[in-house]
Amino acid sequence: MGQNGKKAFGKIHKNYQHLNKMMVEEMDIASEHDGLTGDYREQMWMKLFRSIIPQKFSMAQGVMIIDVERKVSKEIDIAVYDEQYTPYVFQYNTLKFIPIEAVAMVIECKSTNPKLDELVEWADAIETLTPKASGIARMATGYFCGLTSEYQKKTKPIKILATIKTSATEKPMEKLKEKLGDQFDFIIQKQADEDEEFTVLIKNEDKSLGWWGKQLNGIGDENYLEIKSISKCQLDKAGCEELSFEGENLLTNTLKNLRVEGNEFLSLNLQLNQLLMILNNPMLFPHFAYAKRFNEIIKNLPEDTK
Repeated sequence: MGQNGKKAFGKIHKNYQHLNKMMVEEMDIASEHDGLTGDYREQMWMKLFRSIIPQKFSMAQGVMIIDVERKVSKEIDIAVYDEQYTPYVFQYNTLKFIPIEAVAMVIECKSTNPKLDELVEWADAIETLTPKASGIARMATGYFCGLTSEYQKKTKPIKILATIKTSATEKPMEKLKEKLGDQFDFIIQKQADEDEEFTVLIKNEDKSLGWWGKQLNGIGDENYLEIKSISKCQLDKAGCEELSFEGENLLTNTLKNLRVEGNEFLSLNLQLNQLLMILNNPMLFPHFAYAKRFNEIIKNLPEDTK
């Protein structure tokens, strides 16, 4: 790598470190003024995630997520959803309802001392929403339905907790990761008042991309996706020595391999975007299921409300 390349990579590295410290400083200032700790805090997280995730995803604050079975989530501070193939945000004045089939990420933003039981309840409410696998789409090889696919059935959103710090009883950070690591895929936390940066905690950081793909895409163990027709020789020839290799399956690589030493936000960028790239694409939307449910509900409405 030439001198200019080294400088460019070094500046990018420093920029993410600076971004982390600036977020901490702004959050600290906001926390000292009660009127700034709600919507303002969420806007700061919105700005961060908007800067690191692809533009193909839309973002919205203060939404509810729904499913065809008429279940509704608790309020979602920030939702990241696919509006390219599923442009269905059901809006009533300022209140937005987003179908679970369109949601790629949900983010819960907390200030100080969040209650663990409330966070578990929030995450569990997302888990109870049931995406329908009956979406139909045209792909390169023909028409496609999640019901008949072995590889793409339904998508589960990535869950993120962004918090300034936990209560004193929850130190050290590893305790928080163990207690909430199954409910939240990423925990972004500034634990103590004196901390100068956010730390990103991922309980399943050592799990393979294949494992993440099965969790997020509704794929069973029997349908372990592989990258076919590749050899160690091909990887070496292409200069891809950074990839771990087991047989033909590159999905044995883990999120831990995407960590950049000493840079939490740059690591988050690479890890999160890799997971977004293994989500179902397009995210199948079950138009017929929603039409059927709306028709059922309308039939039972009082005449004066139709």
